[in-house]
Amino acid sequence: MIQRPGLREKKNAQVKEALYTAAMELFQEKGFDETSVEEISERAGFSRATFFNHFGSKSAVLRHHGLEMVDLVQHVIENADRSTDPVELIREVIGAMARYVEEHREEARLIYTYSLRDPDYLFEPTVARKRVWELLTRIVTEAQGQGQIRADMPAGEMALHILFLYQGAVLSIVSGLGKAESLIRSVWQFILGGIKGGDY
Repeated sequence: MIQRPGLREKKNAQVKEALYTAAMELFQEKGFDETSVEEISERAGFSRATFFNHFGSKSAVLRHHGLEMVDLVQHVIENADRSTDPVELIREVIGAMARYVEEHREEARLIYTYSLRDPDYLFEPTVARKRVWELLTRIVTEAQGQGQIRADMPAGEMALHILFLYQGAVLSIVSGLGKAESLIRSVWQFILGGIKGGDY
């Protein structure tokens, strides 16, 4: 049974989203380093304490984008038609993530720029990256079980390779080197060739 979020959870989500939006606006206007927690809180209409209750640190704001991506992936999986085979579901997940980045390109560019300066982001898996990898690994495992894709590689490893290819597409979108739809098609050809073990 699906548990609906209560009023308190909805209110908390609204406050967090308002703080996030204010932070992104200020980061784009002034830069990450030049923006203070006080300025973010003031623009959103909340106290400094409220900011720390929801994010804990200014750097944590950058991770919110990843958590939205997790929600997107879960939504795609939960709303997929029951007849959708696992390989097609992988394609739908990758496509949805790439389109989301294109729709939020400036935001994604800012997040990548500042996150890459953070050693924890580079060397420790974030909660969001780990969750997306787990969800993708589950789909890959199902596809292997159905004999749709090669089984000579661990599902988790294959999921990592898929995510690496996706990250390459994201960097191209963020840097303006390509459009999501074209990149999704070409990246998908690489993914298919890798997971099926032949030329596709």
